[in-house]
Amino acid sequence: MNLTKFQTKQGDKSRDDLIKDLYDAYKKIERIEKEKERLEKELHKYKNAHTPSSQKRFEKIEVQGLKVGRKKGKKSGHKGRTRAKETPIKTIEVTADENPKTGNKNIEETGYIEEATITDFKIVKTVTKYNCHEYRDLDTGEIFIARYSDMPEKGIFGKKILALANYLRFKCRVPFDKIAFTFTHVFNIPMTAPTAMDICNRVADKVSPHYDKLKIDIQKEKAVNGDETGAKRNGLPGWLWGFFSIAIALFVFNAQRGGDIVEKVLCKNFKGILGCDGWSTYATFSKKAGILLQRCWAHAIRELKEICYKKKKPDKSLVKAYEWLCEIFEKVKEARKIKSQEIREQLYVELVDELNVWIQIYKSYRRLRPFVNKMENGENFWFTCVLHLEIEPTNNRAERGLRAWRVLEKIIGCLRSKQGFRTTEIMMSLFSTWDLRNINPYEELKAIL
Repeated sequence: MNLTKFQTKQGDKSRDDLIKDLYDAYKKIERIEKEKERLEKELHKYKNAHTPSSQKRFEKIEVQGLKVGRKKGKKSGHKGRTRAKETPIKTIEVTADENPKTGNKNIEETGYIEEATITDFKIVKTVTKYNCHEYRDLDTGEIFIARYSDMPEKGIFGKKILALANYLRFKCRVPFDKIAFTFTHVFNIPMTAPTAMDICNRVADKVSPHYDKLKIDIQKEKAVNGDETGAKRNGLPGWLWGFFSIAIALFVFNAQRGGDIVEKVLCKNFKGILGCDGWSTYATFSKKAGILLQRCWAHAIRELKEICYKKKKPDKSLVKAYEWLCEIFEKVKEARKIKSQEIREQLYVELVDELNVWIQIYKSYRRLRPFVNKMENGENFWFTCVLHLEIEPTNNRAERGLRAWRVLEKIIGCLRSKQGFRTTEIMMSLFSTWDLRNINPYEELKAIL
């Protein structure tokens, strides 16, 4: 409808009708604004500064059919790896009687080339019968049964089957029904999903002393990164806490996100440095134990970027705040490359002063005030990594470690029993620790069993 027709249509109405139309239009706009606000709040639960980039699917240009970023695979210039040559166990002479293209049989051999091909592999089920002899101790009268070292303590499956079932579950993230299907139809070892679950539970109980040792060892580490993520407990809210050093990964399920979980895991005797995000539980433990923290720069940069670039046309003054904070972060990374402790101590003082100037300048900006207060409350824990090179400036080590659970959770939905939680935290801790130490998890678990 053009303006002339609209004016003509409105001109036919009385004053009361016009007022009513305006009132109805105002109410409609009000309802739209409330609905928009509700949807934005709902969206913020799933898309915010703490949402990992892998979850921001609809921001990627690929969804529009456009190519973006570098090609898949390693970056150019990386050190390549070549598969080691296999040693053949048999040789087959491949000859020809005629030219396959023309069918001409007037041919002459001029040489040959060698090609080693992995043509097959064997999966052989071996069933061993143990005749366990019974004995009597003539001194005590006790009756006992002889045991062989390879015999399982419980059940009919040997250590290789136990190790492989756990490998499929916690390394390859295969559901129990698929594990049972694989053993039944590929290995010709009949198995059901409950049996696969029971196997994993039995192995977890067997290797639990190694998990308990990780709990003790991580308290002696010089630098530990901690983080937490959601882990539903039979549909109810729950949390999985992860603590990671260079060579240790420890997972602990907890019903709460807060509380004294950090103190229970690391204990008051922990004297290392704790890398973390801004969650208050870490700061509380830091004050109790008297240890240093390293706040995560990646979290801070992402959060400020969301504030500054939230609108299509961002405020230039806010963009300057973001760029300045990024420059401070770059100075932190450059300072960590310097070997001299004395020079790093000088840079530490300069960085603290520069951040304080940044805080004082942008504290007056209303939109930035909550974030600036967060930076100010972090005290000097933003630059611990400059003085202590053993801790990283970001908490990426912990976030990478927790990815193993996030992927498994997407596949299985949630865990449904206390035994399931215990089995998962034990086996994920051991498998992730072996990965950090470049140890073959299957062979290591088989050796323990």
